[in-house]
Amino acid sequence: MKALVLGAETPVGAAIAAALAEARAQLALVASTGDAETAFDVQRLARRTGAALSQAIDATNEMAVRVMVRQVSKALGGLDAVIFAADLGASTPAAVDIAMEYANREFNRSGGGTFIAAVPQDTPANIEEGPPGFSSMSVVTAEDAEAVARRIVEALVGDSTGA
Repeated sequence: MKALVLGAETPVGAAIAAALAEARAQLALVASTGDAETAFDVQRLARRTGAALSQAIDATNEMAVRVMVRQVSKALGGLDAVIFAADLGASTPAAVDIAMEYANREFNRSGGGTFIAAVPQDTPANIEEGPPGFSSMSVVTAEDAEAVARRIVEALVGDSTGA
C-alpha cells in the first residue's frame, strides 16, 4: 500500500498516518498549509511513522497540489490511496476537488486507487462522490480521529490489528 496523507498536521491526518504506518504502508505526509511550524510538525510525524517523504504546500493552490501529487507518486512508485484530511474551513470543498482531480490522474496512470476525504463535520456539504470513471471515492466525517483512522485503514488494507 502506497498512500499520501494530505492534511497530516490535523488530528485525524496524524491518526491516519500512524495507523497506515502500523499497517506497513509506504507513506508520504503533506501539510495542507505552508507555514514553517506546520511543516516541522509534519516532518516530526514523518520521522515517527517512517514516512518516505514529507512536505508542506498550500492545498488550495492547484499548481502546488498537481506538482506535489506527481512528485509523491514518482517517489513512491505509484499511489494506491490519497487521503485528504485537511481542515481549511470554507476552502475545504474546493481543496478536496483539486486533490481528487490530481489523485485521479495518478490512479489512471497506475490502474486504480482510492481517494478518501476525512473532513470536519462542519464542512459545507458540496463535496461530491467523484468524477465519472473515478476508481473509488469515500467521504467520511472526522468526528473521532482514532475511529476514522481505523475505518480508513480497514477499508484500505484490511484489519491490521489481527482482531
